[in-house]
Amino acid sequence: GSLKRGDRGRPEDQVLMRALRDFNTPKIITEDVTIFMGLIGDLFPALDVPRKRDMKFEATVKKSILDLGLQAEDSFVLKIVQLEELRHVRHSIFVIGNAGTGKSKILRCLNRTYYNMKLKPVWQDINPKAVTTDELYGFINRATREWKDGLFSIIMRDMSNLSSESPKWIVLDG
Repeated sequence: GSLKRGDRGRPEDQVLMRALRDFNTPKIITEDVTIFMGLIGDLFPALDVPRKRDMKFEATVKKSILDLGLQAEDSFVLKIVQLEELRHVRHSIFVIGNAGTGKSKILRCLNRTYYNMKLKPVWQDINPKAVTTDELYGFINRATREWKDGLFSIIMRDMSNLSSESPKWIVLDG
């Protein structure tokens, strides 16, 4: 809906193709992108709609990457932009991948981008390997049948009580 409202002059088939492509590509592993794009091509033959780009946002992302002492390579910038696009259409996002593939750096660069945009993001980092499952999620005391909150539920409640519209992150990294 927001894609159509944001680009009222674009035909509906182009909006649908762009939505399917742009919101699913970031979730697909690199090896499967070619197959996925082939399926999109089969569904929408002879239709090539460019990605909608926010050059001002991308410039802020590049500045944030450099602020953190990293290299602003196009593929890295794209991953950060894709994460931001997903954040606008999803309530929660899981960034999953092998160790050393840049997951934490992508999150931190997007967070820095928010700071550079004066959005004041809220970030809470938890290492789930450093606590037990009960400490992380909470548990019911078997003797008293009372619920004991875990770190995750306490943080979630605290963040939901914040009146700010700024991005809120609970990052389970470890």
